[in-house]
Amino acid sequence: MIETSHDLPGVPGAVNFRDLGGLRIDAGVIRPGRLMRAGELSSLGPAGRAALAELDLHTVIDLRQPREREQHPDDLDGLRITVLERPLLAELPEDRPRDLFDLYRAMIDGRGEALANVVKDLAVPGALPALLHCMAGKDRTGLVTALILGSFDASDEVIVSDYHFSEREIQGETWKRLREHARSAGMSEQVLAVGRGAPRTLIERVMAYLREHHGGPAEYLRSHGATDEELGALRAALI
Repeated sequence: MIETSHDLPGVPGAVNFRDLGGLRIDAGVIRPGRLMRAGELSSLGPAGRAALAELDLHTVIDLRQPREREQHPDDLDGLRITVLERPLLAELPEDRPRDLFDLYRAMIDGRGEALANVVKDLAVPGALPALLHCMAGKDRTGLVTALILGSFDASDEVIVSDYHFSEREIQGETWKRLREHARSAGMSEQVLAVGRGAPRTLIERVMAYLREHHGGPAEYLRSHGATDEELGALRAALI
């Protein structure tokens, strides 16, 4: 198994938190403490905020919809962090996704500019260390992470292992809480997503779809506005 959680301390109250640092890819190793991912940050409390302060985060990118943020705002009071709101589920087709692959395909095909803009945000000088998050930290966050790792020529094994890590994190009371949050926000696609886990076969299909229909992660990001200079800057900052 490829490790996806490394030397950084945990963050009390954060859902599905981990650091991408230490992942080995063809170009080298991702630096610890530069890019982290998580689910919602609404229940951090003093201990969680103190843990985030220790990470010296510069940027939090919130991938949730406005109604999710309104109902469960990030608990970041007192922290000097730039928060960027970058919703990824807006303007999806009216016929709601039937399964998780449909949800991911709808984001890939319909939200390319928004996905590329997240990568552009991370490439801005001074943006790192940064934290990506959504509600569960596995679908919207998982897709962005897969695009970033894939643009660095990470193997499918690395991408799948990092994605599947969420399967063990979202269980029991955490799963119930996230499901209720999705329902209260009126988000049928997120009720679906929380309940379907993070299966390896799903992200394998997603990566195959990106290659077959969009030329792969790097070409997908370029075709939606990310420049070679931005992709190169992010690679240099992380690897």
